[in-house]
Amino acid sequence: MKSMLSIIGVAAGLSLASIANATVTYTFATTNEQVASGATYCSTYSSPSSCSSKLTVTVYGDQTNSSGTFVTPANAPYYDGGQSTESGLFTVTDSPNNFGTGIAPYNPNEGTSSGTFSSQDGLTDSVYGASSNNNILLLKLSDFAAGSTLSLLLQAGVTGDSFTVFTYDDSGAAPTSLGQMTKYDTSPINVDESGNNKPTNPQVTGLTIAGLSPSNTGWIAIEADCHYLLLDQLAVAAGTPGVPEPRFYGILLTGLLGLAGIAYQKRRSAQANS
Repeated sequence: MKSMLSIIGVAAGLSLASIANATVTYTFATTNEQVASGATYCSTYSSPSSCSSKLTVTVYGDQTNSSGTFVTPANAPYYDGGQSTESGLFTVTDSPNNFGTGIAPYNPNEGTSSGTFSSQDGLTDSVYGASSNNNILLLKLSDFAAGSTLSLLLQAGVTGDSFTVFTYDDSGAAPTSLGQMTKYDTSPINVDESGNNKPTNPQVTGLTIAGLSPSNTGWIAIEADCHYLLLDQLAVAAGTPGVPEPRFYGILLTGLLGLAGIAYQKRRSAQANS
């Protein structure tokens, strides 16, 4: 019985360690709804009811001016309602609009369209009501292992759209401009895959954030070079070698000590009977 429990402990420790090193996917839209800026998402293998003790991604809607500085969202002219041109986020599935699936900044001047969000511009380089500004997404990655590689999948309303990705790391403070961040690619990244504006394969793969670690926060900014983009998924592959959580080592060590104790007892018994 002790032998069986020890073997189970070793197997559980190794299994949990492999999970810690697995690629995990964050899917941002399962329904059409408004979402508060700063919404936190768990990976698909996490419990949907709680993000406690899970690696999380926090999503913010932000607005930048023509210099790339993060600004308080402008108010639209009074004839457009005079409201803020960015407030929180919205998520939408491909139904009923057929414009793609994902998450993007919400512009109150464009409304919910009875829950379909069909009038929203999403990620855009020309904000309705503040045309010189961009509505962007800012992602905060917490507690991820150093060397983790990231993939991004975006979808668009039409063909021919593109976007730019920026990265940043810090001990917790968010970037205040795109100029602080590192541009991932010198040229805009095309959304389309073989003419399909709603691809299923990520456009960005192998993305790394210098300095990312469990004690250093990673940031990703996504800026549209067009009109109407949505972030569908983020996938994260842990660094190699991965760094399992301490509880994994505890379970593994308990199992190994148990097996060592059993081996020692058998050797003592063999010596006593010889």
